[in-house]
Order: sequence, then structure tokens, then C-alpha cells
Amino acid sequence: MAATLAVVLAGFLHITFGISIFLAPRDGRCSPAPPVTSWIFSVAALLLAKDVTLYPKSYINLPYFFEFAVDTIGSLVMVELAVGVVWSSIEQLVHQVLRLILLFLGMKEETYFLLEFWLLLPLTTAFSYI
Repeated sequence: MAATLAVVLAGFLHITFGISIFLAPRDGRCSPAPPVTSWIFSVAALLLAKDVTLYPKSYINLPYFFEFAVDTIGSLVMVELAVGVVWSSIEQLVHQVLRLILLFLGMKEETYFLLEFWLLLPLTTAFSYI
């Protein structure tokens, strides 16, 4: 199990400051959905990183700083991959499918663009909890 303080530091760096070290950030956001859904998904990825053993037991005799550094960097990598690749793809897919369905059913584009944020809010929030 990763050190709690290391996972909290990785989450603080990623969620609060949006620091992305290992993946180049995309231009803008993945979709016009609210950012709270990616925060929920980030917290879930951090909880997963907390449960994974990142530091090998054979190196347990080294100073605690090394374990802390490995846990922090490993947690940051996991969160960046989860949010930058997995969640971004899911969010884009939900956005495009919703747009396709609503415009196909006859909603005017002006109406869709006015309500896009509020239409994506419940859908992406539901997907982030899954």
C-alpha cells in the first residue's frame, strides 16, 4: 500500500494545480462537461493508487524518502493516465453520442449549445461514479 501522504500530495498536485508531468496536456478540456466529474474520477484513481503496492519490499531497508518519492511519482502517473487517457476518452464519447442523438432527434443547434453544459452534467457525473 502506498503512503497516504504521498497519495495526498500527488492528488493535490494533479487536482489543484493541474500539474501533468508524464503526459502532455491537451489543448482545452476534453468536452464542455463540468470539471467536477473529472475530479470525482481523479479521487477514484487516487483511492486505487492508495491500495496498490508501488514500492518493492526488497528495498524497504532504504530511507523513507525513497519510498515516499516512489509512491508520489507512481500515484501521479496513475492519476495522469486514468484522467488523461481513460476519463478523457469516456467524456468525449459521452459528449459525441449525446450530441449525435439529440441533433438526430431534431433539437436545434442553438438550443443544444445553450443547454450542452446542463445536459452533460448528469450523464458524465453518472459515468464518473461507475
